[in-house]
Amino acid sequence: MSALTSSIPTFDHDELIQSHPIATLMIDKGGVILFVNAAAEQLCNVSRAAMVGRVVYDVIRMDRSYRQRMNDPGYSALFAHRAEISVGARRSIFVDMQMVSYGQSGHRILALVPSQNEAELMGGAIGRSGRAAGAAASMLAHEIKNPLAGIKGAAQLLARKTDIGGERFTTLICAEVDRITTLIDQMEHFSRGQPIACSAINLYQAIHQAMEAVRARQLPDIRFFEDFDPSLPLVLGNHDAMVQILLNLVTNGCEALSGQRDGTVRIATAYRHGLSIDNGDGRGRIALPIEVSVSDNGPGVPAEIRGDLFDPFVTTKREGRGLGLALVAKLARDMGGTVQHMRDGEWTRFRIHLPAAPAGKGGAR
Repeated sequence: MSALTSSIPTFDHDELIQSHPIATLMIDKGGVILFVNAAAEQLCNVSRAAMVGRVVYDVIRMDRSYRQRMNDPGYSALFAHRAEISVGARRSIFVDMQMVSYGQSGHRILALVPSQNEAELMGGAIGRSGRAAGAAASMLAHEIKNPLAGIKGAAQLLARKTDIGGERFTTLICAEVDRITTLIDQMEHFSRGQPIACSAINLYQAIHQAMEAVRARQLPDIRFFEDFDPSLPLVLGNHDAMVQILLNLVTNGCEALSGQRDGTVRIATAYRHGLSIDNGDGRGRIALPIEVSVSDNGPGVPAEIRGDLFDPFVTTKREGRGLGLALVAKLARDMGGTVQHMRDGEWTRFRIHLPAAPAGKGGAR
């Protein structure tokens, strides 16, 4: 033995993994927990004695697809980004979950790393921004309604004198005024906690109305790209609230691209399995399979405000009030959904996840 190797200390591997800062569990081929370290106890808020010997998904609630893999000896590896889990009465958290094989006996190591941008997913107990936005909106409601009535009256007068081409825009103005007036009426109830009336809606009707309003502004140098899932079912939501969400997000994307020649705003829809949420309203976990995303290839949100992005009065715009994204979060949450911000390569993405309408329910709009 050389002097070099003799100076390397020996390690107690059990002690090493016990003190490891990442939540780590060992499970057997049937998913039974054999070992947990201190970080796992802290993350789950459950003692080692209460976890060892139980099936992992009986302790940690997770999506069915993950449960099936952990119960199947044929799956020795798993990686899931931002998987939603919950333990006991605690609210859901999002983790990066990785499972790898260990040894020859079918045992597996499961590591759970809390997602860094969990605060950017609005849902569950995250509601302070929505309450503050509702209070601010309630104060402004009366002042906004008066000029809206004047705008609608002027548009109706113009409609009598314009040609067919101009009638399209006066009709749009009247429709937008009615929508905003209805939205303000709803916003006045936000601070009292009254929910938005939700029914089965066609998401594409809301997208079409929002995009008509945006395109009417004739923004230069901005391309709009649509990537839609044609088989998407009806959404359990509110048409006017959905239009407002999309208008805010698309407008923000366009403003972020100001002065950029290759600016693109992308609107996409998809059906996503696995995401669910418990809003604490007694209904239990609600699946949120409907995704609509608004992305732009602008410079993105400054790192220093990403964690507070959905709080009211947080903005980088010189003339901004910082209420747009707070209202988006409030409306999404009141429809039982979530909104998430992320930076994906050169794209800034906002993803709305909503529940599907129950089967057999007709559309409201």
